Amino acid sequence: MRSGLLCSCLSLALLAACGGAGSSVTATAADAAKPQALGVAKSSLVRNTAPQASDADLAAAVAGNTEFALKILPLLDAQGDSNLVYSPYSLTLALEMAAAGAKGDTLTGMEKALSFQLQQSRLQAALNRLDLSLTDKTSTAAKPNAQLPNLNIANALWAQQGYNLQGTYLDALSVNFGAAVNLQDFVNAAEPSRLTINNWVADQTQQKIKDLIPAGGVSSMTRVVLTNAIWFKSDWAHQFTKENTRNQDFTNRMGTVSSLPFMNQTVNLPYLQGKGYQAVELPYIDNKLAMLVVLPDAGKFDSVAQGLSSATLNEITAGLKDQYMALSMPKFNFSSSPAMNASLSSLGMGAAFDAGKADFSGISGNRELSISGVVHKAFINVDEKGTEAAAATGVLIGVTSINVNQPLKLTLDRPFLFMIRDRQTGLIIFMGKLMNPAAS
Repeated sequence: MRSGLLCSCLSLALLAACGGAGSSVTATAADAAKPQALGVAKSSLVRNTAPQASDADLAAAVAGNTEFALKILPLLDAQGDSNLVYSPYSLTLALEMAAAGAKGDTLTGMEKALSFQLQQSRLQAALNRLDLSLTDKTSTAAKPNAQLPNLNIANALWAQQGYNLQGTYLDALSVNFGAAVNLQDFVNAAEPSRLTINNWVADQTQQKIKDLIPAGGVSSMTRVVLTNAIWFKSDWAHQFTKENTRNQDFTNRMGTVSSLPFMNQTVNLPYLQGKGYQAVELPYIDNKLAMLVVLPDAGKFDSVAQGLSSATLNEITAGLKDQYMALSMPKFNFSSSPAMNASLSSLGMGAAFDAGKADFSGISGNRELSISGVVHKAFINVDEKGTEAAAATGVLIGVTSINVNQPLKLTLDRPFLFMIRDRQTGLIIFMGKLMNPAAS
């Protein structure tokens, strides 16, 4: 486990490779007769803890993650009236572990969907450097009664015992993602294997994400499952006091008013008044990570959300200036399970889901694998003390200036967007929208 971030965050990525129509991988009597002893198969290489990725490549990886985070936002909730939280960083890591074994149009489509601009070897090194840099957010300073930033990032590959995986693929996952291979018996024990992986996910996320792979998600045709888990937690740099929490009105997009608990404090925070919106940044302890809130003007949520781009986000972050303000913010706690397949396909990676077109030969040496489904779960809790967030992604692949006298009053009493970001690199770890604080 790595300590060090400002908000409890968790993200997972799964890739399951299975057999399908036209596959040469089938369960036979000989398979059933094989010894069922399980173990761990490792690459002969270890993780590179000093990746040679340039600052430009690191910035490109962050930019790709940002672009992906923003363009998938409107696709994950077509109705637009539900709370939403997801981890673009989790999805990026998960799907890049799959892309590491993709070729041809399959790889091109995944790169388009995920907004990857770098050659694979450079991208993997940049993501490795980015991942390792997050450990630098760790704080060891003594702060009585404070939750210091904590972060856990873990990667693993689960494979059918006896199934042939390409050495170059295992090396790439080991060197750039630190992922070892855990052998399972999907052929004869699919359900126990599913539970084993789900238990690993739950353990890595402090039990915040459970049952990531649904019943039936793993079968006798499963050959590989890739997992990435992130857990992140921290106190606010400026905590709210519970004594100042009181009910206030929150008006949803349809005009319905609800009386809900709002946290209140008067404090200096980075703030921007933009065209059609206000933005405020709430740093976590040690000021290395922060939650950025974008509050559209009344009646302008859709136009602001749909118009949010990388350029707009850069303008917001560059324009933030310290402002003395009286901030009122609702407490919220909810989870999301957005459907991913159609959204990812519409972004350009449809070939990866098509058994007749998918090419993951970099994983198995043949073209029998395709993605049968991508699942994602996320959780966030915001209260007076700080934030806790979690997310899990599953990719199933189957065969086939300050005025101290007059504080600005900012009340987040209508739907708003939020992002948990690394202030140094700009990496968006979590993103979402709060439409109804009362919903769980």
